[in-house]
Amino acid sequence: MTLLKKLSVATYSTLFVAMSAASMQSHAVEVSGDVTFVSDYAFRGISQTDEAAALQGGLTLSDESGIYLSVWGSSVDFGGTGTLELDVMLGWSGDIAEGWSADVGIMRYGYPNTEFEGSNFWELYGSVAYKDFSLGLAYSDDYYGNTGNYYYVYAGYSLALTDNLAVDFHVGQNEYSDDSSLSYLDYGVTVSTEVLGLGLSLAYIDTDVKDLYLADSRVVFGVSKSF
Repeated sequence: MTLLKKLSVATYSTLFVAMSAASMQSHAVEVSGDVTFVSDYAFRGISQTDEAAALQGGLTLSDESGIYLSVWGSSVDFGGTGTLELDVMLGWSGDIAEGWSADVGIMRYGYPNTEFEGSNFWELYGSVAYKDFSLGLAYSDDYYGNTGNYYYVYAGYSLALTDNLAVDFHVGQNEYSDDSSLSYLDYGVTVSTEVLGLGLSLAYIDTDVKDLYLADSRVVFGVSKSF
């Protein structure tokens, strides 16, 4: 059994309590969330909904220390083998130096009604940001579909055009150590704004994967409401 697989749900919950108990005794816990509709759920450049729309939502508990616990879900469509993704994240984010910030944690990707082996997996993640630039790394020792060791290295840049309009650029390398033929590059650009309290986004997403329609270039529209 791999290291990440040994982290059971009970261990996950115990770890969160141990890390956050002291902080939450003196700091108020904040609750935030969002509900989102997207015209296509593209994860690392590949559609998870057979190019159809998706309804998504998330809830986060956090305190002033930077520790957070998040639950996030989305509708998916894997050709009749699953309709729901439900993820749990435990992490810390905050400033580490002037102009610098970081975000580190562990995440479990879950597909409650997916029947094939290897659909659920763990991933460690971390990123650093300097002003508008970010660089991150995610790692799983047994990635989706039992594909083994997997690394995701990515970079981003956010450009504020106005107080209410931004453009975000993203590029990421999906690296499968156990089968390099599966490795691929994904990239995209997203324009976002806010109108009447709703977040609006328009993204162009693409990969270098050949002969797979789920990884073709696509334009994705999204509308969200935060609370």
